[in-house]
Amino acid sequence: MRKIDNATSSVKRYRWFCLPLMISLLLAGASLAQAQPSRFAVAYYNRGNERFKKGDMDGAIADYDAALISYPRWASAFIMRGCAGYKKGDLNGSIVDFTKAIEIDSHMDQAYYNRGKARRDKGDLEGSIEDYTRAIEINPRLSSAYNNRGNARKDKGDLDGAMADFDLAIRVDSHNAAFYNNRGLVLRAKGDLQGALADYDRAIRINSRFADAYNNRGNVRQDLGDLKGSIVDYDAAISLAPSFAKAYGNRGLARLSQGHREAAEKDFEQCLKLDPKLKPFLDAEIEKTKRRLAAR
Repeated sequence: MRKIDNATSSVKRYRWFCLPLMISLLLAGASLAQAQPSRFAVAYYNRGNERFKKGDMDGAIADYDAALISYPRWASAFIMRGCAGYKKGDLNGSIVDFTKAIEIDSHMDQAYYNRGKARRDKGDLEGSIEDYTRAIEINPRLSSAYNNRGNARKDKGDLDGAMADFDLAIRVDSHNAAFYNNRGLVLRAKGDLQGALADYDRAIRINSRFADAYNNRGNVRQDLGDLKGSIVDYDAAISLAPSFAKAYGNRGLARLSQGHREAAEKDFEQCLKLDPKLKPFLDAEIEKTKRRLAAR
């Protein structure tokens, strides 16, 4: 029986390079002004960064526009404007901006990394993988690029390639809970339930408030027949994230398997109240569980 996995696909949920880039440029504003952009451009750029941090994407984009009018070959300004556009849901516009940054400076791992994220969100898995690969070539210590490339490869069905990427991400940074969570998803898909369980255990030890990892560990425990243990995990996921629809659905399936139909129905109702789009999948899982129980 397949429960409802919940992946923390990229580093929470996709760590952009925008913030680190933004901080470094704020600190180096004076030197940038002396290098090429005018003080006028730097002032707009830095104000755009402040607006970006506060969540004012429209204001940030207006400032980056002004900075780029003054200095049209500022790769970092294109990256930041692309990040702001992405946050507004403009995937096409963000890809254009990241591409312009690459055309100006083909050695900016930030631009490839961020374009890879936007391309994956558009469903361009091959383009996404190519961008993450290029970012890794520029910066082999970029653990989140290995992780995100692994997610894109998993989306393509390349479980072995995904596994190799998550191994590399963990080798570079062994203290990132998301990497273990994502590798656990691949291990479960490959049928290695004990390996998946160990990865979720490690993710939770690193981050005891990682709701996704509790949900996913609950799925593995349910696969192993440990219904009581799975419910404990789903309870933890729901306690940490009360609007976690998938955790309610999965707990309902475990309760249904226990014979607790009334409690299961309440969980299914709450699951669909929170996320009605899960109904076709949840209905199919409920039917599978009922058939399995009837065959006992």
